[in-house]
Amino acid sequence: MQEHHDNIEIQPRTDPPRILVVEDEAILAIDICNILDSLGYIVLDTQDNGPEVLSFLNEVKPDLILMDIHLKGELDGIQVAEIIQQTHRIPVIYISAYSDVDTLSRAKNTRPYGYIIKSFDQNDLFFSIEMALDRHDMEKKILESERLLSTTFSGISDGVISCDKEGKIQLINIAACRMLDLKQDDYVGRSTRDLPVRIENTFEENPPDPLDFSSYENTGEVSGRYFFVLEQSRFHVFCTVSVLKNEHEKISGYIVILRNIEEEYQVQEMQSRLASIVETSEDAIIGSTPEGTIISWNRGARILFGYDQSEVRGKNLSILVPDFYPNEIPEMLDRIRNGELIDHYETLRARKDGGIIDMSVKISPIRDSRGNLIAVSLIARDMSKRKQLEKEILEIEDRERSRIGQDLHDSLGQQLTGILLRVKALEGKLLKEKDSTCVEDARDIQQIVRNTVEQTREMAKGLIPVTLQTNGLVEALQELSLYCQSMYGVATSFEGHRDPVDLQPIAEVQLYHICQEALTNAIKHAGGTSIIVSLEQDTTEIVLTIRDNGNGISEESTSGLGLRIMQYRANMVGGHLSIIGNEGWGTAVICRVPITQ
Repeated sequence: MQEHHDNIEIQPRTDPPRILVVEDEAILAIDICNILDSLGYIVLDTQDNGPEVLSFLNEVKPDLILMDIHLKGELDGIQVAEIIQQTHRIPVIYISAYSDVDTLSRAKNTRPYGYIIKSFDQNDLFFSIEMALDRHDMEKKILESERLLSTTFSGISDGVISCDKEGKIQLINIAACRMLDLKQDDYVGRSTRDLPVRIENTFEENPPDPLDFSSYENTGEVSGRYFFVLEQSRFHVFCTVSVLKNEHEKISGYIVILRNIEEEYQVQEMQSRLASIVETSEDAIIGSTPEGTIISWNRGARILFGYDQSEVRGKNLSILVPDFYPNEIPEMLDRIRNGELIDHYETLRARKDGGIIDMSVKISPIRDSRGNLIAVSLIARDMSKRKQLEKEILEIEDRERSRIGQDLHDSLGQQLTGILLRVKALEGKLLKEKDSTCVEDARDIQQIVRNTVEQTREMAKGLIPVTLQTNGLVEALQELSLYCQSMYGVATSFEGHRDPVDLQPIAEVQLYHICQEALTNAIKHAGGTSIIVSLEQDTTEIVLTIRDNGNGISEESTSGLGLRIMQYRANMVGGHLSIIGNEGWGTAVICRVPITQ
């Protein structure tokens, strides 16, 4: 060793590197240890033969090894270093008196971190050790990054293929192999054109073939959607090809990223089909926020209501409701928020031109994956033609009822009256002949005919309420209440002082029959002792109420035929029928009919 140069100023270290010295000359080994100590390193031990070095490394792992090439025993330092690199990955610096080409060539094959000729000084040793430790730290970081990159490359869900500038595959990850049905090692080193995939068609006009790199000379990245066809499958792919360039701006390779978008494509196709169905539907299909703000508006809604989408977007659903139903939308939305589904609800809606149309409405909640209400779907169907037909059917029915009632009253009633007179005359003859048995028979026949005449008149009155036609709805309902009380013995009263204004004759007839049906139900099924019929009117609607103190109505009973007929009659005149009551607490049948100007 040469004389030491000026001492290097060493900064104190909290964790000084630990070094193993492998040297067969004992005196030189001591000198090296002294220098290392003066430089602030920790000397773990000194060894002079290969087997002892390898045994020591099984127990202790130094940060660096200073290795003499000439050692005692069969193994020289180069052979020992080669084993260390394979098993322990510890940086090695050779210290040798040999400087011949053959020794240097053998040493280079072990990728040492330095080579010092034994005529070194303190500075040479310090610089070599520090550079070796720094290089080793950098290599560890690079190795860790490579491991992380390899893990990411293998675990990423997208298919990734790395190619050289000739288009030959260098790396292909597991996802790409699964996607393309490949074995990972079968295509490394081969061209991407050898991949067993055919691009059958694409979404765009004349897009570049993603696997033909010859057209990428002046591009940095190419991406697009493609349809990949394999032997056993076919699917849609979003493919991105990035061009890699070196420091001279020359192409050095390509990265191909493949993402299977088949599921996304199918969802988009389904959404497109649904959107087409919604847009072409004759029904009005409207989307709104839970608060009722309109967010979507299809062609059917435009035709039905007369508004363009731009006119209603951001407006409240209440603009579609007539003034006489001011609370209907808020009440419906409250029901939706409470978990109800409104189905086949018949009501009236207002057009842009002010017209009122009959509609059947279905309102459904739209919820997110957590069950939160995020929107409301409203489907409205124009019922005007159906309502008109139903109205005509009711008018025909009422005319037929009137005809039958008139026939009962005029024809059958008169015939029965004639029979009664003939029987009475027969009675007189029998009295003259003093045939007491026949007289009693004649009197019995007279009573039967009288009862039949009375029943015929009552049937006619039920079919054709003459009082309604001549004296108005209020008097007709009063008479109906008195009839029920006298006929069935249930206390029935009427509350109402004047006939409602702005009420069409057909509406009066329907309200009368609704009251008639409700009274019949209350008398037959409620088991109560009192019934109150009331007719009220305010500025927007007419309200008919039939309230009893009976047993109430069960949920199953609300779907009965009689109630459906009442609902049907209410709908015919734009009204709304509701049944209020619980079992044991009585029932109220309420029919509301809007006043139309």
